[in-house]
Amino acid sequence: MNKAKKFSLGKLLDNNKFVLVISLVLAFAIWLGYSMYGGEQQERTVEVPIQMDSMTVPKQFNLQQFGEYSNSAVTVTIVGKKAVIGTVNKEDIRVTASTLDVNTAGKHTLPLSVSIDSSKDFQIVSTNTLSVEVYFDIYKEVNMAVETELSTEPKVPSGYELGTMILSQEKLLAHGPSTEVSKIDKLIAKADIDENLTTTKTYEATIAALDQYGNEIQNIEIDNAEDFTITIPVFKLASMPVSVEFTNMPEGISEDDLDIKYSVNKINIAGEEATIDKMSSVVIGTIDFSELSNDENEFSFDAASIAGIKVKSNISTISVNVDLSSFKTNSLKIAGSSVEIVNSTAFGVNITTEELEVTVAGLSDTVESIKASDISAVLKVDDDIKAGKNQKLEISVKVNNQNDKWVIGTYSVTADVTQ
Repeated sequence: MNKAKKFSLGKLLDNNKFVLVISLVLAFAIWLGYSMYGGEQQERTVEVPIQMDSMTVPKQFNLQQFGEYSNSAVTVTIVGKKAVIGTVNKEDIRVTASTLDVNTAGKHTLPLSVSIDSSKDFQIVSTNTLSVEVYFDIYKEVNMAVETELSTEPKVPSGYELGTMILSQEKLLAHGPSTEVSKIDKLIAKADIDENLTTTKTYEATIAALDQYGNEIQNIEIDNAEDFTITIPVFKLASMPVSVEFTNMPEGISEDDLDIKYSVNKINIAGEEATIDKMSSVVIGTIDFSELSNDENEFSFDAASIAGIKVKSNISTISVNVDLSSFKTNSLKIAGSSVEIVNSTAFGVNITTEELEVTVAGLSDTVESIKASDISAVLKVDDDIKAGKNQKLEISVKVNNQNDKWVIGTYSVTADVTQ
């Protein structure tokens, strides 16, 4: 039976090939360790941002820093062993600007101190600068009206007119160093316009602060300047007849059945092109048909209050006469007990009016055949009602199933309301 061979270090060391391999491995390890942790030190540079020291400018001077430093970073040369030097970054070094001597407004040259802010083993050899320029001043702000500066004057073809320019904001807040803010003579909004206009258009504008000589002031911040716009209204001109609209007009009656006269039949107007192109007449106002009596009814409308357009004619009011004297009327009495109470609240309502007289109008003599039973009256109790006696409450009254007749006027009843 064969016996296992015993390991012999002596024999292994007598093996030339094994000894050669071990020698090479040891030599490489020694070389690597020496190159990393011994021998000559290596040098490299790191860009380190400048920080202001923790000591601020004394409060009694009310000074603040404005703008950037003249140098945003300092090039720091460091030296150390290879294994360490490669791991050093800007967070391991601190460059501090001292404000200790700042006590007046203006540019100040601040001394820089450079220190290692790390436990890593390296040294600082040099920096590319030992100072930095920083601007200090008292903070100031001013709220100013904005003026416009357009590349060309807006133009419109014949049949159109320009309106007053509209700025997204009439005033802007400019703020910054007092010395610079005090130079501001005006704020201007600049926009490029290179076309003839037929519709209202909005342009983006850039805002600038100018001194009295027209030079732009750079070191100023202007709030809401990025989204500033200039709108140039453009109106189409037209001449159109006037008209009124009626509400609560019976279905069986049209405007052709009415005798309507206007103080002016046609007016000159201006408005948005899309609006003007859809119009066939200028609606000067609305008349509630229930307010018309069988007589001449006079109404007056403010020309400046007509929606959607601007009146160019030299008039301030437009009068309307609606003559219904040719219509027939019939007065009849209805009982207060016939008034329907629509009550969606928790109130109780007892109508105390015994009787009320209602006037009905229509085109023909058939209006005389209307009976009280043809009239319906409704009292709608809303949430605003309050408990109390002898309250005056408005009711709605209409003629049933007679689309060429209507009730003239407004009506009310007295009632006791309980909760």
